[in-house]
Amino acid sequence: MIDFVKLGEIAQTKKIIEKTKNNLFTIKLNQNYVHSIYDPYKEAERLIKPLEETNPEETLVIIFGSGLGYHIELLEKKGYKNVIIIELNSEIFEIFKKIYRLPENYYLLSPVDKIEKIDSIFSIYDIQNFKRIKTIQLRNDYSKELYKSYEERIQRLLEVKLGDFSTRMKFEEIWFINILKNIHFLKNSVESQKLFGIFKNLPFLIVSAGPSLKDSLEYIKKIKDYVIIVAVDTAILPLYEAGIPPDFIYSLDSQIYNLTDFLMIDEKFLSQTNLIYDVVSSPGLQVYFEKIRKYSGQRYNFVSTTAHLDFDYNNNPFFIKNEFVNWIENKISLRFGDIETGGSVSTSAFHFSFLCGANPIILTGQDLAYTDLVSHTPSSSHFYRLLSKTNRLSQIESLFLSIIKKRKLIEKDSLTQDKVLTDFVLNNFKGWFEESAKNILNFQKNINLINSTLKGTKINYFTSIPLDKLQNIILREGEKINKETIFNFSLIEVNKIDKILLEIKKLKDFVSKLPVKQEIFSTIENSEFYFLNRYFMKERIIFERYAKFEENNICRKLNRLLKNLEELYVR
Repeated sequence: MIDFVKLGEIAQTKKIIEKTKNNLFTIKLNQNYVHSIYDPYKEAERLIKPLEETNPEETLVIIFGSGLGYHIELLEKKGYKNVIIIELNSEIFEIFKKIYRLPENYYLLSPVDKIEKIDSIFSIYDIQNFKRIKTIQLRNDYSKELYKSYEERIQRLLEVKLGDFSTRMKFEEIWFINILKNIHFLKNSVESQKLFGIFKNLPFLIVSAGPSLKDSLEYIKKIKDYVIIVAVDTAILPLYEAGIPPDFIYSLDSQIYNLTDFLMIDEKFLSQTNLIYDVVSSPGLQVYFEKIRKYSGQRYNFVSTTAHLDFDYNNNPFFIKNEFVNWIENKISLRFGDIETGGSVSTSAFHFSFLCGANPIILTGQDLAYTDLVSHTPSSSHFYRLLSKTNRLSQIESLFLSIIKKRKLIEKDSLTQDKVLTDFVLNNFKGWFEESAKNILNFQKNINLINSTLKGTKINYFTSIPLDKLQNIILREGEKINKETIFNFSLIEVNKIDKILLEIKKLKDFVSKLPVKQEIFSTIENSEFYFLNRYFMKERIIFERYAKFEENNICRKLNRLLKNLEELYVR
């Protein structure tokens, strides 16, 4: 609430504060009044009128401009509990801070806060819990241009959050089942965490499957002994055809068709590589690589988990990760290896390289654009899938064009020409690379981040050096890496896996007793197995929002879950 006594005291010394006709206060800023000179409360009621049909419990309100807080006070009285206030005028901020005591869950950003602080606030919220997200602008003449960067940032955050929510709605069930199925493969795996820091100041080359990769292969082949090569799974087929076995293949796809990236490759070639797999990835991948490991017995499968490092409102760091994985790790004092992602396997590979101690970190095939009007390099599995759909009247170029035309295209600065075509998803990956690179450079100023992609979009905070030129520098100044001495690891201890199975036995007993009734969600929430609500995420949200209990879906998912839990103990 507004402290009018304090406001009256401040008004005696602040010339910008003036009395209104109804004996309240307003602010005169650049010859314009921030609040009505007649009745600020009546004006505030008009300002928040668009919210009158919303539920305060289910609405996130973002306010551009605090002023003296009349509109904020009305929101507080109406019961709005999730409010973000951004005040970028220093003089007004100092006044507001002194006269208004904000309730819990009201967050205030000041002119000295970095714009990234809005990310920290958004990390606190589960966007799916809100039915409405509303913005309020305090008068059109209230320095609207000042808030433009915040509006753009919030728009991007919402798109990312909603995209992440949509992904989790679609995949939470698959992820949960995959984690269960992957538990038995842990006995032949090494924690990715054991790799962190052991490649200090060694150059890492991250190979992605962008359209320009085809032109980079000849240079990669010449420097393969001078760098640690991390290939994303979609890039492995072009590397195979070029005769370049990577040191690591990174895979985090939870769907079975991810196997097509490997099925066209000779097993002897794959036996020369190390696999990094996310614990939610398709278990079919581990089945395939276990067969290969028996063939060679020389290389490793490294298990990791996706975790996002974030900062709360007070700038304290914390990790956001899969709740089931977190539960498993805490039960047995084990860490698979937290690797941050920005939504793609390439962004995970980038953060993995940083954690390993790499310097420099080099990108290639990271076009993040529709270079030459195609989405992937020839010989990638995506390319071959499209190739199978071609005929005399439908060539592969026209198939790529038909796909691209369905996207909402964006023009971005290119590495080689004025502009290049990209879309929201690719531009989002670009944004993640830039945010992550900026954070890394703030943390470790002497690290070299190099974009050696031959074509595509520019990525800020990376030095652009085409791979043909970088190759000459590496061959002239670099040294060959003795890779055989690095890879010597012990597998995850059997007793830890046995302990996981023991804990999951308790989970199985709990699941077998769950009622197919509306109280199933509260029963789960109040148990140590709270993470099961992620498995029933879609059904729980439909029940909470629309009071609709999807009995058939819950029965199906319960039966599937119980079947997979039981299979853990019959192998």
